[in-house]
Amino acid sequence: MPPAPPTPAAVWEVIHGFRRYWALVAALDLGLFEALASGPLDAAGLAEAVGVDAHRAGLLADALVAMELLTAAPTATPAAGPAGARAQTPPGRADDAAGPGGLRYALGLVAANYLLTDGQRSMARLVREAPGPHERWPELAETLRRGAPSARVEDDPGAFYPNLARGTAPIQRAVAAAVARELTAARGPAPLVVDLGAGAAPWALAFLEAWPAARGLAVELPEVVHVTREAAAADPAGDRLDVVAGSFHRVELPEAGADVVVLGHVLRTEPRGGARRLVARAAAALRPGGTLVVADYPRPETPSPAATTETLMALTILATTGGQGAFHAADLRAWARAAGLELGPTYTPLPGQTVLTATRPGGTAPRPVARPGLRPLGSVFPPSESRE
Repeated sequence: MPPAPPTPAAVWEVIHGFRRYWALVAALDLGLFEALASGPLDAAGLAEAVGVDAHRAGLLADALVAMELLTAAPTATPAAGPAGARAQTPPGRADDAAGPGGLRYALGLVAANYLLTDGQRSMARLVREAPGPHERWPELAETLRRGAPSARVEDDPGAFYPNLARGTAPIQRAVAAAVARELTAARGPAPLVVDLGAGAAPWALAFLEAWPAARGLAVELPEVVHVTREAAAADPAGDRLDVVAGSFHRVELPEAGADVVVLGHVLRTEPRGGARRLVARAAAALRPGGTLVVADYPRPETPSPAATTETLMALTILATTGGQGAFHAADLRAWARAAGLELGPTYTPLPGQTVLTATRPGGTAPRPVARPGLRPLGSVFPPSESRE
């Protein structure tokens, strides 16, 4: 007999992915996570906090529990009346929304760490922006046939990139701070950190915070540079950061003058030739002993469920930009060597994200070193630091 067919679970998971995403966006739009920040609520209390009736609030909360973003526990049984009957619950209260006894909902650890708008590691803005313009996805098949989306984000960078820059800043600031701690502090009176495609400057500002004697240069597009300036103005280290408006392909850079040059999540938006040339340009700006830091999501050599983040990140680039999103970690290493750099440690601070370091030979500027007790590969947020 022929073998039994597999279950359609994998197909359902894809369909559920669409549903999960929009459930999360709805929760963010309603302020549901902030409503639970001060403590658990039943469906009725949650409904009152977010302006939705108890039945609908309960169903959305149940979905978030299934997604492991909330937890739920039964409420205490209502006190009995004189005749032994349960106390009456007003219409629309938790009993109507969540069955006998109702439920009390609370933030899960992931939501508490990453989905509160003002959280130190907040990804609340990023949830909306990370897929790129939503309208590009339904036309993906035609985009693949045509070779480019009908509208690329770089055609109007001011419409999309400012919000993306703000959305990525909190989580990337944590990553950047961890990488900065891995580098030996630069010697000299005023080490220079150059951040190309800085966005809200999480990388430059993290290095300036780690190195009090350093100064920084952040380069960002004219349509986005106001975000960089806002971030610098709000940061204690921002008075040491010079911000320049322009393309990182054309802005004049200090020749052999930088101790660190950062390419933070910009290479995948470039065609392969453009990415290679940008690595070479960054390398030329390094002084002897200076370090190139590249953070990105290289395409995996072999696709697998373990590489979902990197694979879908590359597809996002094809769906929304003129970039190719196609370079591998081996390509990046080859470009660095071709630019005259010596490869240093590679870090994986978050799932799928690669931080490559490479140093220009000579000099006494910072060199990446795997210090005792720190793993070259590991999470920025190990389990012991998973709670705020």
